[in-house]
Amino acid sequence: MFLETAKVVEHCHFIEPGAEIFHLLTLSAPKIASSAKPGQFVMVRVGAAILDPLLRRPFSIFYQGKDTISLLYKVIGKGTNLMTTWEPGDKISVLGPLGKGFKIFSSEPQWLVAGGAGIAPLCFLGSRLREKKVSFKTLWGLRYKIAPALMGVIQQKLGDLIIYTENGSLGYQGLVTEGVKRLRQEEKPEGIYACGPLPMLKALFRWTKEEGIAMQVSLEANMACGVGACLGCVIETKEGYKKVCRQGPVFNAEEIKWEK
Repeated sequence: MFLETAKVVEHCHFIEPGAEIFHLLTLSAPKIASSAKPGQFVMVRVGAAILDPLLRRPFSIFYQGKDTISLLYKVIGKGTNLMTTWEPGDKISVLGPLGKGFKIFSSEPQWLVAGGAGIAPLCFLGSRLREKKVSFKTLWGLRYKIAPALMGVIQQKLGDLIIYTENGSLGYQGLVTEGVKRLRQEEKPEGIYACGPLPMLKALFRWTKEEGIAMQVSLEANMACGVGACLGCVIETKEGYKKVCRQGPVFNAEEIKWEK
């Protein structure tokens, strides 16, 4: 874990009429980049000058370069709205890499299943699977279409994607949980990695349990510190309460008490 003063290298804003809006922030953070693993995250100070918001914000690492890390995010509040104003050359305080990442399954094929911004940690993982020449497919569920430029960025890392949108504006119409059942008719994965909204993960877990498929999940949680001190991100598991920031964010799906 390192506390780095990172410099903004590039900040892309994927904005198009009728599309979900995403932002991609690339930071020069050599120490964090050199040790980051797929599934880990960083805590970013978003109110550097005025300390408002005071608390850092957690972001999964979307991609790791030689000396850089990239963060894919959506505006969901004051902190992320402030982030959209950052420009190349700005200096940002970043703590990381944090948490426990994915363990790569030993057998193939493997699936990556994302919902919304949950594509972020899976993109990093997928790039690592490609390096290791592991066979995988990626399914991504969205509310509606995304900008073609963002799709191009993600396809560079993951290859072709199977897209599901709620309104049918891109790919298939429907939920990504329906997509996994359709794809199952063609093949059975040896393992699934998933990240997205809790209802999506719950539905996936019920299905994978019936199918006898192992699954790892990256959980999204509100975090105040990111290092396990505040107990603000605990989740109930079969072994008691665990901290998402320290003992996760990646868990074996079987560990979680999903109905709580």
